[in-house]
Amino acid sequence: MTFAEYFTILQRRWRVWFSGLVLGLLAGAAVCAFSPIQYTAVATSFVTVADRVDENQGEIFQGSQFAVQRVKSYARLVDSPRVLGPVRSELRLPMSYRELARNVDVSSPPETVLMEVSARDASPARAARIADAVSEQLGAVIEDLETARGSEVSSVRVSLAQPATRPSAPSSPRVLLTLLLGAAVGLAGGLVTAVLRHHLDRRIKTPEDVRLQTGMSPLGTTLYQPEAKRRPLVALDWRSASAERFRTIRTALKFAAVDRELRHFVVTSAVPGEGKTSVASNLAISWAQTGAAVCLVESDLRRPSVSRFFGVEGRLGLSDVLVGEARLDDVLLPWNHSMLTVLPAGSLPPDPAALLGSSAMRGLVDTLRKRFDVVIYDSPPVLSVTDGIVLGEQVDGIVLVLRAGTSRREHVAAVVESLRHARLMLFGTVLNATRNRGDRVHDYAPDLSQPRAELAPLSASGQR
Repeated sequence: MTFAEYFTILQRRWRVWFSGLVLGLLAGAAVCAFSPIQYTAVATSFVTVADRVDENQGEIFQGSQFAVQRVKSYARLVDSPRVLGPVRSELRLPMSYRELARNVDVSSPPETVLMEVSARDASPARAARIADAVSEQLGAVIEDLETARGSEVSSVRVSLAQPATRPSAPSSPRVLLTLLLGAAVGLAGGLVTAVLRHHLDRRIKTPEDVRLQTGMSPLGTTLYQPEAKRRPLVALDWRSASAERFRTIRTALKFAAVDRELRHFVVTSAVPGEGKTSVASNLAISWAQTGAAVCLVESDLRRPSVSRFFGVEGRLGLSDVLVGEARLDDVLLPWNHSMLTVLPAGSLPPDPAALLGSSAMRGLVDTLRKRFDVVIYDSPPVLSVTDGIVLGEQVDGIVLVLRAGTSRREHVAAVVESLRHARLMLFGTVLNATRNRGDRVHDYAPDLSQPRAELAPLSASGQR
């Protein structure tokens, strides 16, 4: 992947890595809040080889080298009971031997004869006293160990060169460093999680996802509407950005085929809940606003919703006409001053697929084709039942509705494969309920505050 692709991923999933950053900062703050405050005091001792009067320059140099090499070994003696036991007793420390050993360290700068004893404690004054006492006791133990048998003088002398001073600021917790470390770890985890979620996410979210999965660009996208359940017919507000999206889809459908204008098609989806009925309904309204004679057929004979969207009576409809229980003219319902015509589903049959594949349905499709300029069939999801494919064989083709952030890539691939096997024409896809992600939708509707002459809508024949 290129840097630009990674940048796009991080831009889309900014909530993931930002949450990681915040969690890292909170973790760092928690560590600082619950860590005990400690002060560190440092006392420095100087190690030398005992002087002899008859030493020459070379022996002095050898003695200094001897001290440098031995200092590294001396540092390991700080944890011994001979050093810490007397210190604990002398200072009457309220801690065990093991606790004292954990709070005392000895280090030696390279190529020096210095020993730096650091002591940590909750009290700055006590930390200084512990550092001095450990330095003095460690020096005494070293001199005792370096005293040869039968001799009363040690070959090594340890002097407290710089007593510990009372620290003015705590050494831990280191708030800034802890917060920066927590933020870095949290951000790194968030970035990794964002990239992994992108690669593991199988949902369709953008037109590019649709293009990669189907091999064709979507006919258009619709906007996410929070009030869609209460007001699904957004195309009625012809000045809105949502209505403009459906006009774009309508125009794309007109030119979906090179040799003819496609106006008789099925609108379906892969699985339930992707908004096929909403898209079919608003697309019918958008086409009717051009003056065309439009019929919206509620051919979903399992879970019909068109009648509820338009508020029409759906007790009798398509299924009753197909079985000869009703006349077509009696169930075609004009809506909104005959803007368009709705053919409800009617009674729910026991075998909708067989009814939609009957010769009676073929005859009805031909009749509607002659009577209306545009006929849109709202059909059940393709992966749930075969109704959509059965009906698609009788019309010009199929429009597949996908819901952004919900439709899965494997479902889209399965639908495309099913249509290919059935040799049905897929006009294209509609990516439903996309979010703008902060981008403004620029409305170029006319200013209705200014008076103007009104034009009458075009009729089906093209006359005003």
